[in-house]
Amino acid sequence: MTPKLAVWRQDLKVNAQRSGWGGALRGWMANPGFAVVCLYRLSARYHGRSWLLSMLFWRSIVKGYGCYLSPSAVIGPGLRLPHPVGVVVGEGAVIGAGVTLYQGVTLGRSNHVSAAYPTLEDDVTVYAGAVLVGDIRIGRGAVVAANAVVLKDVPPYAKAVGAPARMIIDAKSAPTDS
Repeated sequence: MTPKLAVWRQDLKVNAQRSGWGGALRGWMANPGFAVVCLYRLSARYHGRSWLLSMLFWRSIVKGYGCYLSPSAVIGPGLRLPHPVGVVVGEGAVIGAGVTLYQGVTLGRSNHVSAAYPTLEDDVTVYAGAVLVGDIRIGRGAVVAANAVVLKDVPPYAKAVGAPARMIIDAKSAPTDS
């Protein structure tokens, strides 16, 4: 199996809990978040190869779903968008595997001069309305609470809450080596 096909299969598994072409079609019809992820994958695939195709897929996301996923953002397999409306992922953002973004989440620059965007490691969950900006890293398994404004790094398995966000480190949520 090619790496690109593995990414698509992981997206399907996470979003539609199905496999195969029939599962993909049902997932597309029943799950707007899965449709957005599929259109992003197509837009990213053609980014730098065919400006027209990339922009057609990207515009389908923006106009059809009210979601902005830049085709130049790097997004790992298994992205989950339970409610994709209002999600903004800027061009320099990096998102790991198994990340969940809820409605109204923004991953962007801290100002118009900076070129730095957030990096989300694997298995991060960002709840509704959260804003993550600038050159920050959100550690593996971290959770960003609804409406949090994150301006600095979040350690792995921590929770970021409030505006500006403060960190809550919960030793029980971190995995143990056994």
